[in-house]
Amino acid sequence: MWYSVLPFCYRISFQNPGCLSTNGLVGALLFFYSLLLGFCASDSAWNLWWSYEGISGPDFWGVANQDFAMCKKGKQQSPINIDPSRLLYDPNLKHLHINYTDAKGVLINTGRDITIEMQNLGYNHINISLGPLSYQYRLSKIKFHFGNMDKIGSEHTINGKPFPAEMHLLAYNSDLYPNSSYALKGVKGYTIIAVFIELGKELNKPFHLISKELKALRYKEQTAMLHHLDLGRLLPKTEHYMTYEGSFTQPGCQETVTWIILNKPIKIAKEQLSALRVLYDGRENDPNLALEVNSRPVMPLNHRVVRTNINFRRRVGIRSHVLKGL
Repeated sequence: MWYSVLPFCYRISFQNPGCLSTNGLVGALLFFYSLLLGFCASDSAWNLWWSYEGISGPDFWGVANQDFAMCKKGKQQSPINIDPSRLLYDPNLKHLHINYTDAKGVLINTGRDITIEMQNLGYNHINISLGPLSYQYRLSKIKFHFGNMDKIGSEHTINGKPFPAEMHLLAYNSDLYPNSSYALKGVKGYTIIAVFIELGKELNKPFHLISKELKALRYKEQTAMLHHLDLGRLLPKTEHYMTYEGSFTQPGCQETVTWIILNKPIKIAKEQLSALRVLYDGRENDPNLALEVNSRPVMPLNHRVVRTNINFRRRVGIRSHVLKGL
């Protein structure tokens, strides 16, 4: 197949740089050559070809595939840096409501991140409403973003500084759309709850249900079943958040997301974070590279407003929990 050249070139340029010119010119030529070949290729092939670095990284997401054009031309892209001095207190923002229920899902190494595909059937769904939302949203996935060292990993940043990891709860608008696929490109299609993850001294017991299964997900497409996932215990105890209108942080970067960023992080032990860093982005017979950096760089705010239900005059919230010590 024509597109087999792409992963081949990727392995040459990043796993064995000595095979190519050191000035990067050859890599650029390979990239544009692959674009030329792409005119004769199927969209499905391009949809498989993106990563977090090099010629298939975020800088090229909106170039290689026109289905990803929003990644480059969009004006409401995510993630963003949050400047606390520019937060707008909105007294009309309500408390977020999540109807916690006994959840189960499939834990997957997608080759780009670690994802939990929710498997709740019938009426046993986790629904999210109120807060900044005008509709009810149904949880469909949970994703984890992390780095190869403690100083990087989260996608959103506070005052320019990241956390070691970030958890995303993706929920689609079940009032307007029949399923998550229809909601993907629809107005008010998704909400994503972002939770920062920082290092703690003790084992996080709710997170342990996830981290103990990671050894079964060493390679791409490997899975493990999760039972009795307790989001009520996993999420931080807080009623405060920040919210803005943005996009998905992975291609095609659709600008259909209401982001809700909780003001408190959760803490996990060093060994729990390390368990994420020993996974691979390839299959067992071709493990390729370690799956250790899967965060999109922050995008311009572009005159968007980030609102919060934190009343700073009462000295409650983000400054004492998220910003302290950063």
